[in-house]
Amino acid sequence: MPSHSKSWADLSCMVLLLMVLVWTLGCSSKKLEQPASPKEIGKDSPSAATHSPSRMRFSSVAKDSGISFNYRNGEELWLVAMIESNGGGVGWIDYDRDGRWDLFLPGGGLLSSDKEPIMVPNALYRPTTSHSDTTHRFSQIADRARVQDGVCYSFGVAAGDYDADGFADLFITGYGGQQLLRNLGDGTFEDATRLAGFSHTGWSSSAAWFDADNDGDLDLYIAHYGVWTPQTDKRCTNSSGQLDRCAPADYVGESDELWINQGDGIFEDRSSEFKEFQYRGIGVLAADFDHDGDTDIYVSDDEDPNMLFDNQGALRFKEIAAQSGTALGSRAIVDGSMGLALGDFDGNLKPDMLVTNYQNEYCELYLNQGKQYFTLGTRSSGLMALGQAVVGWGTAFGDLDLDGDEDLLVIAGHTSRKPIKSSNLQKPYLLENKDFKRLVSVGESSGEFFGQVHAGRGMALADYDNDGDLDFAVSMIEQPTELLRNDAPKGNYLLVDLVGRQVNRDAIGAWLEIELSGGSRPGAKLIRHRFSGGSYASSHAGTLHVGLGDANGVSKLTIRWPGGKTDSLTDLLPNQRICVIESPN
Repeated sequence: MPSHSKSWADLSCMVLLLMVLVWTLGCSSKKLEQPASPKEIGKDSPSAATHSPSRMRFSSVAKDSGISFNYRNGEELWLVAMIESNGGGVGWIDYDRDGRWDLFLPGGGLLSSDKEPIMVPNALYRPTTSHSDTTHRFSQIADRARVQDGVCYSFGVAAGDYDADGFADLFITGYGGQQLLRNLGDGTFEDATRLAGFSHTGWSSSAAWFDADNDGDLDLYIAHYGVWTPQTDKRCTNSSGQLDRCAPADYVGESDELWINQGDGIFEDRSSEFKEFQYRGIGVLAADFDHDGDTDIYVSDDEDPNMLFDNQGALRFKEIAAQSGTALGSRAIVDGSMGLALGDFDGNLKPDMLVTNYQNEYCELYLNQGKQYFTLGTRSSGLMALGQAVVGWGTAFGDLDLDGDEDLLVIAGHTSRKPIKSSNLQKPYLLENKDFKRLVSVGESSGEFFGQVHAGRGMALADYDNDGDLDFAVSMIEQPTELLRNDAPKGNYLLVDLVGRQVNRDAIGAWLEIELSGGSRPGAKLIRHRFSGGSYASSHAGTLHVGLGDANGVSKLTIRWPGGKTDSLTDLLPNQRICVIESPN
């Protein structure tokens, strides 16, 4: 692909119905104690045992790319504290606006002998090679960027431009405090936590930026897990009498937070209407599920009902998970829910949702039928073939083979140190979407990573090497962070960055409607959503990625902005990255 001659910040805009910029992109550590013979979870399941050939190929390249980082949780002391179990996320962010994705990694924490958390530094990796260099190496710049020192015991990262200055900021969740890092645009960040008003010191797991009131700036939803302190940590055993981490039911949940951006760097706490939901929240996803112009919130809870908050305008939210069909799964009882993925699995132009769950449960697929009503697609899609031994965490829908439909990634790893009929190390899953109807496991033939067992947690997608396909990064407990490069044969694609003017600058809550031209499906329509949160405690790259299959272009691209405004472009060529700026009133 051609190299960039200018940085992202220097590229000029052209007018094409609307403003649109188009360019072509060609404390000491110990090793995790492993079982003597870890069971390879998924090896004997029907889906994993019989898989069809796939175009997908992924290569593990973290070490060769200069990424060397372990998320720490302090488990080497065998204190089996509850706080050790969740692990960390990953976040893709173009922090210096050079058109390339940088990787932020929360460091986690260690534990003293009396279970007091000890901060572990964060990491920020920036590409060091030129755009034309195919080696794509990274260097660690957390200290220089002033993001190294974090909260006492960190978990997740949420990326978003809350001050609308064009530079993405970071919010870090964890135990012992939260952290807001404001991007100053000069290669450094400042800690704006106290100024903004955030003061919670308990256990916050995940967060998502979104515009709750459609006033043009980003607000923040924060999911809390539960009430835990070193002094209240309990000593528990598994069913075989072995010392192990406690179950979620041994701790009470804590209600979540909603903070409204006042536009001056200060946030107002508007969490009162969520106080009745004292649940153990793990994941959060912000998207316009019903396409009414307001961004809604979905929260995955651990052994509590999951929650769907329908945004009804004027900062009013109604919890509708039970009536929408998304509170429970196939077993019709509460699940231990963790990760969240959003995509149009079945091609009906509505956002579906995947929720990863605990052992003896299923990864559940909720199919959006419109008007906040969902049906279960877990059985019909083939997901039940994965079995019930998987403990799923980070997950995402994405068109990994560029054929026009959205495939599925699931990262796995057990929370128990001594699980019964399972292993704490588990295989990840790669499932190919077949004709918008079935999900077929193809991981075993798609790269060594999928044949290995891991203590997997957070995962996020990005086209980090700017070649048009989706790669991903994975955080693992006390194991090296991994970067997976997509080496599948190249197909046609379109990459779209959205920039809001009246709406929030990140355009969270927007979606694309894509009409294909040429190929075997002329006139076919696809949809992609600009959402926030999802996976587990992670932030995907903000660029919207569209695989075009054998189509030779896009006859019409429609952008549905938050609030209902629409812009469109016509006759777009494939294999390019475009930036669409919201048109004036």
